[in-house]
Amino acid sequence: MRKLIGLLVIIPLLLAASLGISPSYTELEVPGNGSATANFQVHYFSGDLQVSLVDIPLRVEPETIHIESSNEPTNIQLTVYGNETLGSQTYDGYVRFLGMSGGNVAVAVKVKATVNHIVAGQPLPAQTGGGESFAMPLWGWIVIGIVVLAVVIFAVSRVFHIEVRRR
Repeated sequence: MRKLIGLLVIIPLLLAASLGISPSYTELEVPGNGSATANFQVHYFSGDLQVSLVDIPLRVEPETIHIESSNEPTNIQLTVYGNETLGSQTYDGYVRFLGMSGGNVAVAVKVKATVNHIVAGQPLPAQTGGGESFAMPLWGWIVIGIVVLAVVIFAVSRVFHIEVRRR
């Protein structure tokens, strides 16, 4: 009997700890003196959903959305508000969705977001390529070459059973 009661208590908690958000990426153009909207779908969740922006210094509304249980995805619309004092800038960050249960975070999802914040009369700064390129110095290539050469010599000596004798 205790096991049955324990299962009845745990099952709703397990069901509440599931959250899916689509799309997995969004891109917005937000005017400095205005706003832009982003549409999302919430899957597999029932309860309060807290919404915030990560690495994007703008305001989003609503901050809390109540989602009713349903077999179909729930459509939600978020509004991101510009701030002229920040100037024109491109922000790469996330929209964070926190699924709340009993006042605690039960599940979290981050959706990648690019926000082009545009202030009239100020062009967006030129993109520098995102800093993802990598250039290895010459000494790095030399070390890799020595390691590869040592592995090849070791492998060849094993294949041909060459013994190295000490004098």
